[in-house]
Formats: sequence, C-alpha cells, structure tokens
Amino acid sequence: MFLGMAINFCILFTFSFLSYWPFQNRARFHIPFPALHPYLIGLIGGVTGLILMETAVSITDKVMVDARLVVIVLSGIFGGPIAPLVSGLIIGGARIFITGVTSSSIIAGTGTIIGGLVISVFTMKKRMTFRNARFYFYYFLIQTVIILAYLMDFSWTVAAQIFYFIAFSFLSFFTVLFILRELKIHFTKVSLAEKLAETDFLTGLYNNRMFQKVTESITKNTDAPFSLLLLDIDHFKRVNDTYGHPIGDEVLRELASRLRRASHSYEGIVSRNGGEEFSVILPNAAKETGMEVAEIIRSAVDSVPFKTSNGLDLSITISIGVSTFPDNGDEIQKLFNQSDIALYHAKNTGRNKVVHIDETEKTARESV
Repeated sequence: MFLGMAINFCILFTFSFLSYWPFQNRARFHIPFPALHPYLIGLIGGVTGLILMETAVSITDKVMVDARLVVIVLSGIFGGPIAPLVSGLIIGGARIFITGVTSSSIIAGTGTIIGGLVISVFTMKKRMTFRNARFYFYYFLIQTVIILAYLMDFSWTVAAQIFYFIAFSFLSFFTVLFILRELKIHFTKVSLAEKLAETDFLTGLYNNRMFQKVTESITKNTDAPFSLLLLDIDHFKRVNDTYGHPIGDEVLRELASRLRRASHSYEGIVSRNGGEEFSVILPNAAKETGMEVAEIIRSAVDSVPFKTSNGLDLSITISIGVSTFPDNGDEIQKLFNQSDIALYHAKNTGRNKVVHIDETEKTARESV
C-alpha cells in the first residue's frame, strides 16, 4: 500500500510541476495560444488521473485509492474553472468505462465528475488561489470519503483503510501545495531581480544598463537609421532645493510618463540614464523625424505645468540633444557623445530647445 501511494505522489508532483511552471509568465519559454491553456491543463490533469488510476492502491475489489482528487483540485489553481471540469470529466469517464461498467464504477466515476463540476462552478464566482484551495480540497475529500464509505461494508479494517486514504490525501495535497507556493515565491523574486536589473526603480523606465544593451543590439543588427535623443531637465537643482527631493521625484515620474506618451506612436524606447538625464531611442527615424519627435516631446513637457501632491503647478522645461545613426556615428558610445554635445549646446544657448549635433558642427564652422 505504502509503495503504491509513494508512486502516486511522485506522479502527482510531476503533474503539478508540469502544469504550473510552463504556464507562468515568468517562465523562460511560453506555450502559445493562452486562451487554450485552461483546456490544456485540464487535459494534462485528466491524463495524469488515468496514470494515477493505473498505479492506484486497491482497498477492495471495488474500490481504488489514488491522488486523482488532488489533481482535479490543483488544476483549478493553474487553469481556472475550465481545468477541473475537463480533468473531472476525463477521470470520471475513465473510472466508469475503462475499469469496467459496474455499479461501483458508476458511483465513483459520477462522484468524480460532480466534484469537478462543483469546483468549476464555485471557481467561476471566486477564483481558486493557493490560499483558498484547501477549502475546495476539503469539500472533494469529504465527498470522496462518503462515497467510499457507501461502497464498502463498514468494519474497523475498512475504517482504517479510509483513514489511510484521508492521511495520504492530506499529505499529498498540502506537501505539493507548499512546494508550489515556494516555487511561486521563487518566480516572483527572480522576476523582481530581473526587473530591478533592467529598470529604474523610481520611474519604471529602462535604466542605463538596459539602455546600453538595447542600443548595442540595434547598432549591431540593423543598418536602418535611428535617432538618439538625450534630454535634461532645465534647472532641476532649483526644484529639489526649493521644494525638496520628494517633489523632485514626482517631477521625474511625471516626466517619464510624458516621455512614454509623446514617443509611443514612434515606438520610442525611453530610459533614465541617471539623475535628471533621460534618453529616447527612435527606431527607423532619420534626422528629420528625430528632430520632429524631439520637438513634440519638448512641447509636451513645456505646454502643461507639472501638478504635485502638495498642490503646486510647476513649469518644467527640458533641453534635448539629438544625433542620428549612422551619419553621426556607427557605435553607440560615439552617438551618445554626439547627443551629449548637442544637449549641452542646447543648454548653453538658452535651454528649452532641441539641437541636433549637425547644428553644433555648423555653428563651429561658421565661427572659424
């Protein structure tokens, strides 16, 4: 009996892992067609149930004990209301027809189908989670115990066998549930670590590390032109000194939001490179388009005051320097330097303006 239950648990654990990990958004690969995932999880649960039945522990000639009810409950966590219904139908139908149509198989199989249906109906109203899954498990376990007691002539031996079944079900369910919850925590921590490594904690934009990664990829994998915009908030130190750093942080977050909106239709890739310095990469944007979008961004910042949590309306302006690949450089470091030169030219010649690196070179030639 104990060997059979151990085999059942190993099969259950394998099902749980295969039904959870590949369908998580944080997994390294993703199964396509998300709308079909609940049906696929239900199918996996049904097939697992068939395997569990083949390795089931026979209590009597009429009654088999395995972890199939745990599979049906867990499928509700992974696949929502559809999965327990599908797995319940497969497992219950197999119990009726594959093992031989008898009164015992009909009662046991029908009970399995009803259990899957009830779980499906209730999860439509309240989604099953790791926290509340135990209540669905309790219901299904009680129903199954009642069916077992009905099918078996009561004796102390039968009572002991039912007790073994209850203990096995509890141990299997809560052990797997604990492992899956730990796995979820692990996924969450990994996802958070990856996000922190790639994004700026204050604005949610790409950080400088991710900026370097994206720009290097673009310069290596395409010959199409793109423009690099570097921008800086004019007199931002005054904001921090006058209103405090919390208000300065609000300005930075609002600026990030405006940069996203203003460059979205141009597929702009926005990063915070440090302090009050931001960048926008505009794929497939030659000089003219780059200057046009830069002006749209400058106007989006200048035209509407920044509202703060303490009721202030702050007038914020930015200066923008622009360079274009490959005319102004075929490596990201050179492009960045060119945009930086153009940015400081904009700040030194009045601020709240857009300057392309070509304009600074033209000015330098005219001054010679």
